Amino acid sequence: MIAIVGAGPVGNFAAELLAKKNKDVIVFEEHKKVGEPIQCTGIVTQEIKNIVKIKKDVIVNKVKKAKIFSPNKKSIDVKLTKPNLIIDRAKFDRSLAERAKKAGAKFVLGARYRGGNKKISIGNKKYNVKALVGADGPASSVAKSNDMYGNRKFVVGSQVRAKTKFEHDQVEFWLGIGEFGWLVPESKGVARIGVVAYRNPSGHLNRLLKNLGRKYKIIDRQGGLIPLYDPKLTIQKKGVYLIGDSATQVKATTFGGLVPGLMAAKTLADDMQHYEKNVKKKIGRDLRLNLLIRNVMDKFDEKDYDELVGMFAKDHVRKVIETHDRDFPSKFMLKLLLKEPRLMKFGKKLVF
Repeated sequence: MIAIVGAGPVGNFAAELLAKKNKDVIVFEEHKKVGEPIQCTGIVTQEIKNIVKIKKDVIVNKVKKAKIFSPNKKSIDVKLTKPNLIIDRAKFDRSLAERAKKAGAKFVLGARYRGGNKKISIGNKKYNVKALVGADGPASSVAKSNDMYGNRKFVVGSQVRAKTKFEHDQVEFWLGIGEFGWLVPESKGVARIGVVAYRNPSGHLNRLLKNLGRKYKIIDRQGGLIPLYDPKLTIQKKGVYLIGDSATQVKATTFGGLVPGLMAAKTLADDMQHYEKNVKKKIGRDLRLNLLIRNVMDKFDEKDYDELVGMFAKDHVRKVIETHDRDFPSKFMLKLLLKEPRLMKFGKKLVF
């Protein structure tokens, strides 16, 4: 039996793919409902469609434009050649769970993993397993129990859903507030507004809400830990595998983990024996590059952000941004540097 701990999208997708290979799969989820609590902004690129089919009712909006602000409210407008999708994360998670069930996977909800690898403790029960997959989030209990946790670093995401005014087909990004902030239009009257920050996320969120310069009414609040990618982390060990946030497979630039996590799930199902080697080959390069960019941006001050936005405002630079998905910076970073060599100046921050 293959035990998967965590019924998020990555764990559910892995369960479906493994069950389709006639594996005996059980997914254990500590919460009583799949898809709760919600800890995700829910904005993804079209790249996700190349990995998994998304039901129409899961997509709540599409954005065709992005407006990027510097801390001093300088801004640029970017047209997205491929519209970004705004998804209902709870529905998305549940839809993947249903697909996994149809493929033959079993689910046990309200069941907390308490330790072990070949013999695992779930709640008050014990199970003998051939393989254990940790898809249980950034603070993974599977990783902790099996000495695979490493020296993890995190940012904290803090988000509200609010009634306010905005352009229905435009996402807003605010650089330099926390690590960055966003306004993502969920529907014609409701937006997801949030920040990620190493420290004081609530304070940065309050600053963002003030900077919006518009009235708003908060409906609810969401938040959680987001891991920084660790290329040195052991993610396969004696029949134990880590995928998604549990493996820190998150883009350190945007802190999105859905696309790399789903790609990791597919890589695991294709070849469990060589999973770590294959997944690092498949997505490791881009995750490392995202981390490198994050290390540079962590040293930015407001002047740097203003200058960066000014560079992005140039037509020849903006065109590169508009025509490439942000999931794979290795595919466009060289083009970006060739179009705007002045971007190289920021590389000095890796040294100083």
